[in-house]
Amino acid sequence: MVIFAATYTYDPERDDIHDVRPLHREYLKTLFDDGKLLASGPRGDGALLILSADSEQQAIDLLGGDPFMKSGIVLELDIKEWTVVYGPWA
Repeated sequence: MVIFAATYTYDPERDDIHDVRPLHREYLKTLFDDGKLLASGPRGDGALLILSADSEQQAIDLLGGDPFMKSGIVLELDIKEWTVVYGPWA
């Protein structure tokens, strides 16, 4: 299992984020139920998502289905492989 830490930076000009959020959370719940999303939550001007994927490309593809990504609310995606030293995924 490879763990990835992804950060979203939201477009501050978008005023429809609250309208899309229920679909976003529904999508993330499917990833969580499938064991692909390990944790997620808002942070400042975006969000942090912890994913389990076979490759960075697979993690990018998983997030590509997120309604926040599809609608352009996510202005920037940063994703890096994350080596967990302590915690439940170590």
